[in-house]
Amino acid sequence: MSDDPRIEDAVADVLSSQPCSVTLPAGAGKTELIAATVAEAGQRGGTSLVLTHTHAGVDALRRRMKKFGVMRDQVVVRTIDSWSYDLITHFPDLAGIAVPTAPDWSRSTEYHLAAARAAGTKAIARMLRVSYTNLFVDEYQDCTVQQHDLVLALSASVPTTVLGDPLQSLLTFGKTPPVAWEADVLPNFPEVVVDHRPRRWEPDHAELGQWLVGIRTELTGGLPISLDGTPVRWVRKSDDRTFVSECMKALGQDGTIAVLGRFRHDCVSAASKLRGRYTVMEALGEKVTAAFVTKVDTESGAAVAHAMVEFAAKCSVGIPTHISSAKRKRLLDGLSFVTRDEDLKLTYEAVVRVREQPTPATVRTAFELLGNLQGVSIHCREAWNEVSRSLSAAAVDGCTVTEALQLARNHTRAAGRRAAARVVSRPLLVKGLEYDHVIILDPTSYGAQELYVALTRGSKSVTVISDSSTLPVARMEVHKKSAARR
Repeated sequence: MSDDPRIEDAVADVLSSQPCSVTLPAGAGKTELIAATVAEAGQRGGTSLVLTHTHAGVDALRRRMKKFGVMRDQVVVRTIDSWSYDLITHFPDLAGIAVPTAPDWSRSTEYHLAAARAAGTKAIARMLRVSYTNLFVDEYQDCTVQQHDLVLALSASVPTTVLGDPLQSLLTFGKTPPVAWEADVLPNFPEVVVDHRPRRWEPDHAELGQWLVGIRTELTGGLPISLDGTPVRWVRKSDDRTFVSECMKALGQDGTIAVLGRFRHDCVSAASKLRGRYTVMEALGEKVTAAFVTKVDTESGAAVAHAMVEFAAKCSVGIPTHISSAKRKRLLDGLSFVTRDEDLKLTYEAVVRVREQPTPATVRTAFELLGNLQGVSIHCREAWNEVSRSLSAAAVDGCTVTEALQLARNHTRAAGRRAAARVVSRPLLVKGLEYDHVIILDPTSYGAQELYVALTRGSKSVTVISDSSTLPVARMEVHKKSAARR
């Protein structure tokens, strides 16, 4: 590997080798390589289709395209899910599937299979060849077997490059595990080896970048990792609030900050203790939000009013000070719900109005007033805004709140979303993103892939809070050739 690998050389190798695959460690310039290759394809008069898995990944790719001056007519950047759905919506007969106006993402596997069927027809193949000169699929280690079949169908018409890293494969659950890199990917997309270096940490934090490249051997080999004498800052966990002082001190640093837990309840609990200074990054299909709006559409007034206050309280700090748990119980039971505090009367009256008339408009008004109460800070800001927008849309358009939520999420899938500067999240949701500073809350239960993704998100500093400076062996999820191909 050269000391200063030229990205132009890597771009030329990729474009001359399609179909091909590229394996790159985190922070080694994969997004940069995609953007530079798309830019070169555009200079040659081509139009590229770029597919990835997450909406955050779509945002990151689009931002990097702008850096390289890629014009809008030179690239289409979408998630695999949304692009598949659009294809089968426009060509249901060729896809062999009838789909609703709004996608039901619980059927995403069906959508992928149907899109692969459509892509294999002569008509769609001609359309693809006219529309695109190149296809790039990012984060390929997270493709399911069905998504892999779709990409294979597309690659029969469009020169294709897939890019990824098996050490960053996090979608290891459910009935559709990711494709096996050695058995499924490489036989169809031969590897192109490109020179690389850990660019994310240059020039001021190159030591951290080199250390992160080095631990790949330990992670894949199932070895413990010692943080002693490394560029990673280790903080001994003395109690469950050790992280609070660390996260508050981090606010004095320049740049973006990600605090990483493992599950949503870890993140919500941590953000609550941080009193709204950090916001929870939600999964776009978050079930907690969907469950609440379903109640608004289907439950009685008392149940809706109670669910609204409970949801608001869980998304924020301060509401229980104004509305105790005992009062919230009275609200559910249909008993008196009043206050003598003049500053609270308007909010209480709005909540009672929901109990009497549980419409999207009344819920929206009460929800806003709850959020504006003195001393209330909202830490689940994404979930809060999603509900607020859905209630407003339902009140104006006359649809259900569930339908409005689906439309809002579909728009975000297509347009992407803006990441907050200070978030509490999980490795799965921040994969593909970059922050200046990362604080990891006790990663001892992480698998090897989760740990690697978490450690590689911070470009300037990484802080690990745990009981010991030696992280125990983290199990590496290894995917064999899928049963369908044995």
